Amino acid sequence: MAEPTRGEVVLAHRGISSVLMRFAGVAGHAAGVQQASSSALHQALRWGSRALDWVDTQAHQRFAGLTGLRFNIGRVEGGIKANVIAPSTELRFGLRPLPSMDSDAILAQLRALADPAPAQFEETFRGAPLPAGDIADAEARRLAARDLADELDLPVGNAVDFWTEAALFSQAGYTSFVFGPGDIAQAHGADEWVALEQLAAYAAHVQR
Repeated sequence: MAEPTRGEVVLAHRGISSVLMRFAGVAGHAAGVQQASSSALHQALRWGSRALDWVDTQAHQRFAGLTGLRFNIGRVEGGIKANVIAPSTELRFGLRPLPSMDSDAILAQLRALADPAPAQFEETFRGAPLPAGDIADAEARRLAARDLADELDLPVGNAVDFWTEAALFSQAGYTSFVFGPGDIAQAHGADEWVALEQLAAYAAHVQR
């Protein structure tokens, strides 16, 4: 799969999941005493604090040079105004697990951190990591991809944090890696560029 990997083969990268959460409270005047479940916005904030703390406990996890679990609360929307208890809140978060992590178990753990339970917890997108499949065999599949890169005489670089469609081929059972010119640091920006020498080297590999 051609992606900006600076002209080096990438054998492993993180997966990705996007999740929508909704919290339900009871609207009322903020002057009164509130229960823990009264404000949907307070529920979301408490969940976010617990989730961030739990993610920190995963910092020791490692795979192919990648460490920890990437987690981002990207959007929180809810409430009416300062003197009204929020009856509803929507929160969206994303996570990027290692190939050696169980995404289903992670999502179950994150959902369990909500108290009371969220009104909705829906995974809206999932992309498998590279290599994909049974996490017990992840390292063996990574080494198989390295053998293929060596056979093709391609330079091998480090694992990356971003997701690519190479994972889809790996998920289908193909030995897969990522290989292309350019750098992710310049991707998805107004002034995106690729060094000419990397283009030339990549073209030479393809032609060969």
